[in-house]
Amino acid sequence: MKKLIAALAVLACGAGYAADLAPPELTIGKAAPTQGALLLQRGAGNVFAAEQAGRRNALAGAQDGLQNRASVEQFGSDNRASVQQEGQDNEAAIRQHGIGNRAEIDQIGNLNTARIDQFGQQGTARITQYGSGKTATLIQH
Repeated sequence: MKKLIAALAVLACGAGYAADLAPPELTIGKAAPTQGALLLQRGAGNVFAAEQAGRRNALAGAQDGLQNRASVEQFGSDNRASVQQEGQDNEAAIRQHGIGNRAEIDQIGNLNTARIDQFGQQGTARITQYGSGKTATLIQH
């Protein structure tokens, strides 16, 4: 898996970031050529890690703020994942193994934690968090 500090992500930071905060970090591992990923980052210290294996998996992500962390792991085929984070110190994780699963996490606020685990076929899951300090876990087999 190659580790990238995406130049686009750094440019998207706007006017800059505080000296004590790291620039956005992007890590994508794709084990097949038919995977898709679209990730946008703005702010400082945001981290997005993704790993996809199988066929026709896709993910979209956006982080706007400071110190947000997100990870997506998809194995199988035709899975879709989306993570949107706006605020500070949010954590989101999606793990999907199977066929045709859909997962979405939206976080607007600070210090929120969300996790979706789906195993099997045709699962659909969505977590939306507004405000601060919220925790949600959704597991489907």
